[in-house]
Amino acid sequence: MATRTAASVARRSPASSRSAAIRPTGARSAPPRRAAAPAVGLRLTLAKTGDHGVIHKLLLSIFHGPSAAEFHAQLDEPGYAPADRLIVKDGEQIAAHLRLARQTIQVGEVALPAARFMDLATAPEYRSRGLASNLLTAGERAAASRGVLVGLTRTRAASLFARSGWAVCGRHYYSSAAPRAVLAELRATAGGGRPSAAEAIRFAQPAAEPIVVRPLRRIELPALVRLYEQNRAGRSGWPLRDEDYWDWLLARGACDQIYVAGSGGPPAELPKLADTILGYACIRQCRLVEVLTAPGRDDVARQLAARVCADASEQDDWLVRCDAPPEHSVHELFCRAGGQITSGQELGGELFMARLLDPLAALRHLAGTFAARASAAGLPRPSELGVELRSGGGGGKAGGVVERFRLHLARRGARIETGGPSRHTIILRDADLAPLVLGDQSAADLIAAGRLRGTTRQATEIAVELFPTGNWWRPPLDDLLA
Repeated sequence: MATRTAASVARRSPASSRSAAIRPTGARSAPPRRAAAPAVGLRLTLAKTGDHGVIHKLLLSIFHGPSAAEFHAQLDEPGYAPADRLIVKDGEQIAAHLRLARQTIQVGEVALPAARFMDLATAPEYRSRGLASNLLTAGERAAASRGVLVGLTRTRAASLFARSGWAVCGRHYYSSAAPRAVLAELRATAGGGRPSAAEAIRFAQPAAEPIVVRPLRRIELPALVRLYEQNRAGRSGWPLRDEDYWDWLLARGACDQIYVAGSGGPPAELPKLADTILGYACIRQCRLVEVLTAPGRDDVARQLAARVCADASEQDDWLVRCDAPPEHSVHELFCRAGGQITSGQELGGELFMARLLDPLAALRHLAGTFAARASAAGLPRPSELGVELRSGGGGGKAGGVVERFRLHLARRGARIETGGPSRHTIILRDADLAPLVLGDQSAADLIAAGRLRGTTRQATEIAVELFPTGNWWRPPLDDLLA
């Protein structure tokens, strides 16, 4: 997976902590510990261009990847700088590594600067000294200093991140089915023998023009940008992609094929070619990594799925997988063909996690969203909701106060302040603020789980309206390795 974490690097014993204390660059060297070459002491620093080769060797030794092509693609990512990698060095040897991949994500109608915490790793001989914890803390500070509000990762070392205040945020969700069964279902649907009335409206209705599925041409890239923007609007978790980023994303070679679906024949004027594209599918080894269409064109998604299943059948593949948001029509198609849905927070030991690196700034970015939700719910205004973050157990049952905020809902907007307790307050763990604000879990979900409580009935009612369940989902294409 794209974001990997060495799971055994977080524990620290008192003795080893003293011997492996990280000193800033330029500090006096610690006495050497090993009988080999004299050590100059561990120091945490930002990587430089000359460190790339040694970093790649470290990652290969631990993760058996990334490939040379993928590593070089990371260096070419728009906006990348060597200082996005934090390393712990022992002389010229790199003991530990963390990469911050900057990204801007959509949360409802608001764009928030984020960073993916990736490739956190410690060399075997330096483990159990707390280097990973130090790197994670330093990475959070470095990202926050650059204006990043949200930290994201997908990791198998969830306990390490949880100790630093991260929370599970997001689910693995995909459908899979036998390609021949999907093709049979499509033929049956096209013949009018199986679909229900609702399906007939969505799928069996003939298109105004025939749909042609073919490989993407480079000149049609603006069509992918347009379709992605149409589908990203109002979502949560989707990254913003401009044309330069799309260029890099496709050039890195993470996908085997990209199909587009267009209506009718080629237009007379070449500049209008992209306007005829109604959908696209990014394919990797019989996996629909990303499939998006123009709004309301589920028939186009069917055609793209049919092309991928036909390819899979010719290659004698047993299953085709589709990664798409839970409401996507292809999931329903696969299930009707005898397939199944895989959904869960953990998959292969890997979890999605998130943390708000600057909660006050993140809440202020979302002030307009809170005002709109309050207006739509008819909440009385002016009113106020306090948010009290605590360490330790949820619902205020354990731990001390970490921070307090006050959400003021005025007649024409909302503002967020820090300050003392409010009469109407919700209490939750500081780690639970990220899934609540980002829309992965609603206030009602956290209340039912005993992880959030209101000091008054009004506080609970306001929280339920201001923090509904969102449509948080992370497209896997951005993290797919070459």
